[in-house]
This record gives sequence, structure tokens and C-alpha cells, in this order.
Amino acid sequence: MTAEPKKIPIRELGEDHSVSAWKDYRAILPAEEFDESTLLDLLADDSFADAPDGPLPWVPLHAWRALGQMGSVAVIEPVLRFADSDLYPHAYDDFEKLSEQLGESAIDPLIRILEDRTRSETSRTLAAKGLGVVGRPAAGAARQRVVDALMNQIRRNASDGWVNGMSAEALMAMGERSVGAEVLKMQDEGRLRLGFDRAAVVAEFFGQSQD
Repeated sequence: MTAEPKKIPIRELGEDHSVSAWKDYRAILPAEEFDESTLLDLLADDSFADAPDGPLPWVPLHAWRALGQMGSVAVIEPVLRFADSDLYPHAYDDFEKLSEQLGESAIDPLIRILEDRTRSETSRTLAAKGLGVVGRPAAGAARQRVVDALMNQIRRNASDGWVNGMSAEALMAMGERSVGAEVLKMQDEGRLRLGFDRAAVVAEFFGQSQD
């Protein structure tokens, strides 16, 4: 008979630098803590960032990962708030896996963030990245909505270099070569800002659609 995993309060979980191997929070958190409103309240408590070294500064990370595992799209905004600050760089690193955990339910909120040019460049760039993750396994109308949102971002906002660059990378992550000709044209127009060596990778990927 398999023993039940030991329950560990979230304030005692402590340090965790893993990006991909998240804990099974449903199994290890006490039932009263594996709760959407409880976890969101923890994310709203900025005092954890000022806590001395120990397990408490890691509470927000465990809270957003647990919310991701339960499929709560309400986690998106607080994680983007953390990503916009210098306090929790893990929020930026975790956003890809968090989006994967949320799946297609994240499409609408991510599109709204991407389209809102009053939002920070970080938030909109992460929204584009998240859409690429969510769109990868999507099919039919859901996939087309993601493709349209990413392409419209580049078409309509020529000066949003980094956001546009991530939108192109997201389309590449989805394997969406159908838009290759237009992406290459917009790249030639200087609409995309990409990291070191990424411009060549994007050009090669979308160029294959022209072969």
C-alpha cells in the first residue's frame, strides 16, 4: 500500500530553482492551502519579498505554480506583476510552463494583454510567448485565434520591436509556417527585434515555407 505524501505547509516549502520539475502541489499542500482564493491572497501579499532568508521569500513562487496546476487563469496578472518587478525573476522564467499548465483557457486573457499597449513591454512580450506555448497543441478555431492575434500584433504595431520579435518566435514555436511570407516581409521592414542570432533562425524557419 502506497503511503500518502507528507503534507507540507506552503510557508515551509522553501527554496526551489527548478524551472521544469515543479512539485505536485495537490499532493503535498494541505487541502486548505491548495485553494484558489488562499493562494491568490498569498500572491497579493508583498511582505514575502521583504522576509529574511529562509522559506518565506519562496511562498509566491509556490503559490503561482500551484495555481497553474489547478488551471486558474487568475494567476496570470499577479505573475506578470512580479515579472515587471526586480523581486522575482523566477516569474519571468516560469511563465512559459505556467502558460502550458493553463492551456487554452489562457488564450483570451493573454490576447487582451498583448493588445493593450498601455501594458509594459515585459507583460506584452510574455503574453506573446505564452500564446505560442498555448497555441502549439491547439487546433481549429482556437489555434487560428492565436495566429491572428500574433500576426495582428506585428501588422498593426510596427514600432513594438521586442513584442513583435517574440510574436514571431511564438509563431515559430507553434510551427506555423503558413504565415512565413508575411513574417519575412515584416522582418525585412524592420518590425522585429530579436536576440543575438535569432534573426537568422527566424528567417531560416519561415523561409522554409517558401521552398
